[in-house]
Amino acid sequence: MACDAEILPAVLGSDGAILDLGTGTRLFTSNQRHAIGERDGHHCNFPDCQAPEKWCHAHHIVHWADGGPTDVRNGVLLCPTHHEMIHHDNWQVRMGDQGHPEYIPPPWTNPTQHPLRR
Repeated sequence: MACDAEILPAVLGSDGAILDLGTGTRLFTSNQRHAIGERDGHHCNFPDCQAPEKWCHAHHIVHWADGGPTDVRNGVLLCPTHHEMIHHDNWQVRMGDQGHPEYIPPPWTNPTQHPLRR
């Protein structure tokens, strides 16, 4: 019954801020956005972009519609230009081994599809 109602526990940070909302909530909270910014440098995380955090969208690495959770580990800050590029130009984002996002270009841009990192 709780699963059908999408009742999910929330993971809280040390100050009580919500950091993980599972898949029941689609949008990242301001506290989650700030935590992502702390991890990734307070600007667009796409390589060589310096758009400030305030201009960025919080993007689900595993899309929410595909069951990706709304949590810090599944989020990355992207400026509108790079967010649009990820969604519409066949770029992929994944979490790298070091706990930071990496970007895989489409094969027609980079045939080896070597991941790019910030």
